[in-house]
Amino acid sequence: MKTVNLHQHTILIVNGNDHDRIALSDSLNDAGFGTVEAKNPKLAVIYFRQIQPDLVLMDLDMPDVQGGLKLCGVLTAAARTSNTPIIVLSKHNDMELAATAFDAGASDFVLHPINNLILIQRCRYQIRSSQNLMSLKRRERILEHAERMAHMGSWEWESKTRRLYVSKEFNRILGFEENHQTSVRDVLDRLDNQERKKIIEHFQQTNSKHQGKITLHHRLKSDAGIGPTLRHEARFILHDGTDYSVYGTIHDITEEVAHKDQVLQLAYYDALTQLPNRTFFKTHLDHAIKLARGSGHLLAVILLDLDLFTRINNSLGHEAGDELLKKVSNRLLRIFDDSKCTALNMRAIDPQAPDEPMTDKIARLEGDQFAILINKFTKLDEVILFVQKLLKQLVTPFTLQGNNIVLTASAGIALYPVNGLGTEMLLRNADAAMHFAKSQGRNNFHFYSSDIDFKSKERLSVENDLRHAIRHNELELHYQPKLHLKSGSIHSVEALVRWNHPVRGLVSPSQFVPMAEEIGLINELGEWLINKACLQAKRWNEDGRPPIRIAINLSPIQIRGNSLVQMIRNALLTYRLAPSQLEVEITETVLLEDTNRVLRTLDGIRNLGVKVALDDFGTGYSSLSYLTRFPFNTLKIDRSFVSQCTQQGQAAAIIHTIIQLCKNLNLEVVAEGVEQFEELKFLLDHRCDVVQGHYFSPALSASELTDYIEKQSWVSLLPDSMGSRLPEH
Repeated sequence: MKTVNLHQHTILIVNGNDHDRIALSDSLNDAGFGTVEAKNPKLAVIYFRQIQPDLVLMDLDMPDVQGGLKLCGVLTAAARTSNTPIIVLSKHNDMELAATAFDAGASDFVLHPINNLILIQRCRYQIRSSQNLMSLKRRERILEHAERMAHMGSWEWESKTRRLYVSKEFNRILGFEENHQTSVRDVLDRLDNQERKKIIEHFQQTNSKHQGKITLHHRLKSDAGIGPTLRHEARFILHDGTDYSVYGTIHDITEEVAHKDQVLQLAYYDALTQLPNRTFFKTHLDHAIKLARGSGHLLAVILLDLDLFTRINNSLGHEAGDELLKKVSNRLLRIFDDSKCTALNMRAIDPQAPDEPMTDKIARLEGDQFAILINKFTKLDEVILFVQKLLKQLVTPFTLQGNNIVLTASAGIALYPVNGLGTEMLLRNADAAMHFAKSQGRNNFHFYSSDIDFKSKERLSVENDLRHAIRHNELELHYQPKLHLKSGSIHSVEALVRWNHPVRGLVSPSQFVPMAEEIGLINELGEWLINKACLQAKRWNEDGRPPIRIAINLSPIQIRGNSLVQMIRNALLTYRLAPSQLEVEITETVLLEDTNRVLRTLDGIRNLGVKVALDDFGTGYSSLSYLTRFPFNTLKIDRSFVSQCTQQGQAAAIIHTIIQLCKNLNLEVVAEGVEQFEELKFLLDHRCDVVQGHYFSPALSASELTDYIEKQSWVSLLPDSMGSRLPEH
């Protein structure tokens, strides 16, 4: 076999006649072709596979016609991947034989005698045609792979033939077999009625001009639900007169849309509740204001804040709080549906999209705060009725961890354009109205007014001052003495926190303690109170006085928290105080929720050696099971009974019963709010253990209480029979 020049087109010559073969080779070499000669079929197959020629020139008589046809078939089969053309040379002028040769794979049929010039041109033509065909197939293959990787199909429609030509990927995307002869009707049948109508309208509009470009997005029908999302682009090309073609692509953008939805979900939606977030709501409200400015219609922005939600987190844990927020969100959405308001489609939508319908929306702004936009209402009563329904339905108990949780909420309402012309102002004013609603007792709503704005700013100032006062030790503890009736001596004191504001003067605990609970400062305040009380007890001890027990009031939030027991233990160790010198007081409301957690906390306090008192007994549920289940040392009778005890009515009977109950249960009983001698006498006659109240003394500063004890100032207020029992000071 001769060496092949890779830069020449190579022709494999198959001929058993040495003279004819060599003559053909010389002629082709002179024409610039490289040649390889095979004198029999066996060598022909071997050389063909080795050199992969650009063309095969073979004599059909190898060694006879049938052998030649067989070799033609073998070479054709081997040439399928390379698309090598085969020119058959024959001495037989037989059309049937020529047809048989073509069936066997021949590309051309040339009769002897051979004209070398014509044969060379036919060789060049066959090689050029083969290369063009290979190039076309290569481009088709590249395009096919590119379309498959891009999930993009292509198509062409001719107005003259009214035929549609599509790529394999086009068929695959639409769910057809790759070689399916797809028609326009096939494509339209893959769309639902609404999508089909939209596409036909767009094409008809553009078709009327026979030029232009169309871009559409639509979904395909699917038996499994929502089908793939496609981007459809088409361009009209006018040829001559009325003939035109339409060239188009379809792109499967299902993953792209899903990714965009994920990005929108992260940017504009709350991860916990799946409701829109603050960013979405503000963007949406901006848009709604622009529309309202042009149309003159009204908007209402409602800020809804759950009341005392921190108690849930502190008592049941943050996971339970999150679960409750999801339940609240679902209920709010149902209320919207019931009110014929349009809530959000749960598929992520872009609030900046120009075609996004501007309807009523609800969002979670932060924590336990939600925002609602009411759009295009005509009467203020519509907003009032909606908010009333909202608050009423939220009161229905939620089931959480086997508990029935009753929630209330407070709402503030700001109206456009009455209460603000911009998003920030409307949100700020709605927030001010919401806080005012909370200050008025919660579970209600208020519209914004300038007076509320002043009070809101005042409240914010007080909140900041309270933070500063707690963290800079500007609060004080005052101590109200409790008198032991049997001995006539000071039994203990109750520590009461006081805030003497440098500008506002004395601020009542009934104002700043609930505020501390609401803004998350109650644990800080409670820790300050515990440490301050223990420090004062230590100082009195160091003065050589008999140990004085100090009772401190604890917030329900602290009791339901996880750090209270350790906080008390740390304070006792820090100030080296005997646990018996500390007492904690709680109210019955603490016992109503998450009783197991409360029980664990109170057991932990008792195990430290600290006493536990149940305050205001008789004013709440007063369940006798509390007295056996929880580790109380003391019961305190509320002053509402003490103030009526001398009237010999129900209050007197209740006090008598409570005292006897405590005696039987071996509990100490304290009557608080004693203000008159007759009340003291009644309690003494009924063998009450301890009393406290303004009859003896209001709450005093530490120095005032020291002086009070030294002077035994209460002695003159006791009945004569009791005063004689007191030891000399």
